[in-house]
Amino acid sequence: MAIGDDFTIDYVNKRIYHSSGTTIYTVNALYSYLMDTFDELAQMDDPIPMSAQTPTEYTLINGWFMDDDSFKYLKSGAIKTDGYLNEIQILTLQSSGYTNAVSEDIGKTVKDDGADTGPLLAYNNTLRKWWVRYGSTIASGSAMTITSGTGAGTASANSTTGENLYANIYTLGSIEEDDNQQIYIEQDGARIFSGAEWWPESGSGTRHIDVLIKVREAGTEIDGAQITVFLRHYPSAGNADLYDHFGIDLSSGGRNAVPLATSPDLNNTSSHATVSGYSDVTIAFINGTINYSSISGAFTNLETVTGGTSGATALFVRQSSQSGSGTMTLANIVGSFQSGETITGGTSGKTATTSSTVTGAYYTGKAFTQGTEYNYSVIINCATRPLSEVYEYLKYVTRISSTFTMYPTATQQGGAVTWSTKEGQLYIRAHEDLQTSPTNIFSPVKASPFGTFAGGKFFGAQGIWVENMAASDVQSFQLIDTGGTTRTPPNQQTITIANLQSGDRVAVFRTTSGTTINKSMYTAASGNNSGNSTFVVNETISADTPASGSIRIVDTTDTSATREVRYTYTSWSSSTFSGLSPTLDRNYPETTTTAYVPYIDTTATGSSVSTTVIYVSDRSILVRVRRKTSPAILPFETTGTFASTGYSTTCIRTPDTIVT
Repeated sequence: MAIGDDFTIDYVNKRIYHSSGTTIYTVNALYSYLMDTFDELAQMDDPIPMSAQTPTEYTLINGWFMDDDSFKYLKSGAIKTDGYLNEIQILTLQSSGYTNAVSEDIGKTVKDDGADTGPLLAYNNTLRKWWVRYGSTIASGSAMTITSGTGAGTASANSTTGENLYANIYTLGSIEEDDNQQIYIEQDGARIFSGAEWWPESGSGTRHIDVLIKVREAGTEIDGAQITVFLRHYPSAGNADLYDHFGIDLSSGGRNAVPLATSPDLNNTSSHATVSGYSDVTIAFINGTINYSSISGAFTNLETVTGGTSGATALFVRQSSQSGSGTMTLANIVGSFQSGETITGGTSGKTATTSSTVTGAYYTGKAFTQGTEYNYSVIINCATRPLSEVYEYLKYVTRISSTFTMYPTATQQGGAVTWSTKEGQLYIRAHEDLQTSPTNIFSPVKASPFGTFAGGKFFGAQGIWVENMAASDVQSFQLIDTGGTTRTPPNQQTITIANLQSGDRVAVFRTTSGTTINKSMYTAASGNNSGNSTFVVNETISADTPASGSIRIVDTTDTSATREVRYTYTSWSSSTFSGLSPTLDRNYPETTTTAYVPYIDTTATGSSVSTTVIYVSDRSILVRVRRKTSPAILPFETTGTFASTGYSTTCIRTPDTIVT
């Protein structure tokens, strides 16, 4: 088919429009067709509709009009208008009482409160927009009808007028060519033509695209003429690609190359049906903090909290105190929390009375076990899943067509932090600095927005924190904090004693050599008095101390059987063991009292006992397993070394046939 069969020239209303066919033509082909048509003698009385500045840049002139849909059938060139200003009005009508325009309305006179304006050139019933050839502004609230026509409604705002710009983009690069791949475009915070993209061109033999995109309407740029082009292919059956996207400024119009590169993702092969089942993974975007004047206790990590008056919701992240006043950090905020309302935890049932509204924030402190806190913007609770599954879920919620709600933040000019929602298919990074002179630019990870996965290890994007992963993956990741510094988890290793029975007494001690237990790991500081639930030592507690366990305190001034007492503790920090049970049974003398902490000091409840601690250096250890109750065994004892790969041994259960 020739272009003249698919495009029609309406000389009466000075319109050029696509009227039939599916062929997509170059802009040069349209220009050449028009020049060929208008050089005929019969058209010498009509003004030329188009001029050419370069082989890929053209202008609609002399008030000639093309509707938006007609641009879908053009490629390989940009078109701007010169002659729309004060010639063509764009009018948006209210949804209430709107009557759809029909094709027969084109060319008929539009009436403004009963007075004639000009002919209707085009309409979009979805957006309730009309294009009218008229030189004056149509006022908001005007009753709009069409002479002998169908469309009708009330103007929702004053009409606008000005020039349009349709920039041309085309993709290039090495992409996975698949019949189901779909490149898509974000403009002004939304996927344009979502699910109804007319590209790629039918029969082109490639998934690359070559299209015209409107970036200026009625003299105003749409979102600064910025667009982002995405290719995030994840078929429902699995075998996804590594993603890519590219942002570009089209304010200059013209023909613009958009480079994209994708390849198979060998770590993302599971189907939608499988990965959608990983929805117990929580993705929490830090959005802000709120002050409270009172609080009833400890909220549960990442539980949903609700404002009793406002009805606003959020995920709880952190609180500065468990009583009195303080500050709470919230994520994924929906609605507006009010000062003076009661916030209630959906899981814990705890409450807090707010004393402020929310102040925007984009990070909170997080630390590895016994490590220093650094700031992160997104907290991902892995629900004890392997990081390989978590990675696939993060790819799933950011694939094409994903409407999963993200809550990224932005720093506005002046420093205020705001948050907004964004569909997963359009999510790029946790935080964006929009200031003229940005103070913190988050680098996006195009292949997978939350981070990549390679060699059995997850590499988080900037500001992403992962926690509560499968025990086997506690070292299988690398993170980047909000400041852009790479952080790696400590070397956590496990000590395991196997072949046990419930009721076995099990202990693993550090030794000085052989079977000599090191009972002088620490010396007591002053103030460790009877009734205290803490025990303070002079030394810094070693990083390879279990997070909770038992501490054995030796009063060397006591020569009786009670000189050594075993206490359990619930936590430790710096030089203090906390949560002692029972409380201290005496005033422990300073310096002459020593203390030591076994790696394991417990009664077995199953077939094995283990503890995980941070590896600091090789430690010589003594393992003991004893059992007098039936079935009694001879005491088992062995020595070994807790090294950088951990330690495990199997108890040899030799029956004690003599004990009664």
